Amino acid sequence: MESQKLVEKNFNRKVGATIILVKRKILNLTLVNCYFLKTGEAPLPSAHLIGFSHAYRPVNQLIKQTTLLIDLTKSEEQLLKELHRTNRKQIRQATKFDFQIEIIDQPTIANIREFQSFYNEFAVNTNTYKCGAFHVKTMELLTESNNLLITRIVNGFSNEILGYQVYITDKETALSLYSASHFRLKNDSIDKRMLSIASRYLTWQNILYFKGRKNLIYDMGGLTTNENIRNFKMEFGGEISEVYSGYETTSLLGKLVLWGRTIKLRKG
Repeated sequence: MESQKLVEKNFNRKVGATIILVKRKILNLTLVNCYFLKTGEAPLPSAHLIGFSHAYRPVNQLIKQTTLLIDLTKSEEQLLKELHRTNRKQIRQATKFDFQIEIIDQPTIANIREFQSFYNEFAVNTNTYKCGAFHVKTMELLTESNNLLITRIVNGFSNEILGYQVYITDKETALSLYSASHFRLKNDSIDKRMLSIASRYLTWQNILYFKGRKNLIYDMGGLTTNENIRNFKMEFGGEISEVYSGYETTSLLGKLVLWGRTIKLRKG
């Protein structure tokens, strides 16, 4: 792959102080999930356990990660120019297929369940974590606050769903939460090629959708150590930036829950 010169630095976010909070109660445990924490925001609500996802500033002992941020204030021409040449080629080729993109900006429970079924089949074949009941409930709560958006690409000829992408979004940021296709289920090279094109085309059209909606930042959802996934994301341009994720607690109950979670993760 032709290397891209990306500078690792904090993205200069010219945005206001918005934050997405999802609060739930599990038995006697109060849990708050916090997305997009930025500098200068009000104190967080009290809870036994606070989970941070893609905080743009460090909080205590959160884990530092890297993500890829695309500046949606750039022109469409500039965004296209910054794509890797493979992406530009496949996006052009996408016009030869009968692709239909569906944007579900107010997902129903049925929409979430349909995605869960598709994603879990993907997870089995990629040896990754499944989308379980906890994750489904999180998406339901994000829907209630109007912060969840689902997109999918469909083969217009066969009506087969080729891929899904799920986003957490506010007025500023669109964060890719899930992305899935059944590439590994296809044995035919032509079908694999079509799915590769469809995945890139869906991502590009989503970038343009959020740009048109006046979002400022498209967040690719984190750069993993999986070389294929990392390369796929970096071929869309953008700048590498630091984000922080993890949990914070000061309560005994919260500490016990985190201890149990650590044991469970170690066991796989």
